[in-house]
Amino acid sequence: METDSVKLLIVRASPYAMRAILALEAKGVKYELIEENLSAKSQLLLESNPVYKKIPVLLHGGKAIPESLFIVLYVDEAWPERAAFFPKDPYARAMTHFWGDFIDKKIFQLAVSTMKTKKGDPNKEAGVSELYENFLTLESGFTQLDAKPFFNGAGIGYADICLAPLAAWLRVFVELAGIRVPTAEEAPKLHKFLSAIREHPATKVAFPDPDELLSYVILHLKKTMAA
Repeated sequence: METDSVKLLIVRASPYAMRAILALEAKGVKYELIEENLSAKSQLLLESNPVYKKIPVLLHGGKAIPESLFIVLYVDEAWPERAAFFPKDPYARAMTHFWGDFIDKKIFQLAVSTMKTKKGDPNKEAGVSELYENFLTLESGFTQLDAKPFFNGAGIGYADICLAPLAAWLRVFVELAGIRVPTAEEAPKLHKFLSAIREHPATKVAFPDPDELLSYVILHLKKTMAA
């Protein structure tokens, strides 16, 4: 595995690309980032992910792995000798998958769809309210998996990598989607996680500049709304 080149097709602003970068950084894998222009997708991207034609895509050993969550799983199994993303206990492994799925669907997908919903649309306020409740529900996930401060203990694992981009995107979601985040008193484990993940060495590489991220998303939304 070590002799095979690793390349990652990304857009720096994408929270899903951040997950893939975090996985590689956490494992200490050397890789090459290839920045994509989604307005003019490269032939490499189209050939590597012909089904969805989206980033991120991991290229390793002549094979292409699309979709952020599958990339994280692949990285964990391709480099098993390094820090594991899952606990050994079968129940804890299953619940790690459960909370990773919850984070992906009930936090990120909902936040993005809420952000894209126009002001005045009843679905926007409904999305904001549901997200607030989902953050409170997530707090029980930290408790169930005995987060210290991460789901995976002292080191980041699968569920942590799923949630980590929220630390970069929180400002975007608050300013552009109007989401409400529970206070530190209401969700102390969530806030502790966000503080800890921002200081993790892997996020220094994975997270773009906050102002650049906000500007990129605003520009992208304008193009999407005008289309």
